[in-house]
Amino acid sequence: MEATMKSNQFLTPNLYTSINEVEILDCLVDFGYMPKEFNQNQVISFVKDENFYLVLFMVREDGQKGFLMYEILDFTMHEQELYMMSHLFRNLVASNKNNYTYRKAQYKLDEMLGMVPTFRALYKKRFDVDDYGMAA
Repeated sequence: MEATMKSNQFLTPNLYTSINEVEILDCLVDFGYMPKEFNQNQVISFVKDENFYLVLFMVREDGQKGFLMYEILDFTMHEQELYMMSHLFRNLVASNKNNYTYRKAQYKLDEMLGMVPTFRALYKKRFDVDDYGMAA
C-alpha cells in the first residue's frame, strides 16, 4: 500500500478507506470473513448493515504484506462510489501491477453494480433518479 496514504479516511462522504491492519482484521473477524491463510493475494467482499465492504490483502514481491479496505456506506443509495471504485480498479488493471488482484476487485465491484436494484428492493429503498446525479 502507498506510504503517503493516511491510515484511515473518507475519500467521499460515503466512501471510507483504511490501511489500519488492526481495524481491518477486527472488521473481518467481527463479520465472519477472516481469511484462513495469508500466503497469497486475496479480495474479500461482503455486505453488512447496508454497507458494502471490499478488502484487499496483498503480498508484495519483497514479502511485505498489507491490507486495504474500502467501505461504501448505504451503497444502494450511493452507487456513484461503486462506479468510481470500478474505474479506479480498471485503471490499476491497465497499469499491470497486481493485475489478478485488481481485476478480481473490479469484477466484484461490477457484480455489485448489477445487483444494486436487487439490494434496493431487499432494503425497501426508494431511488429517485431526478434527485440523484450519477457519473457513469
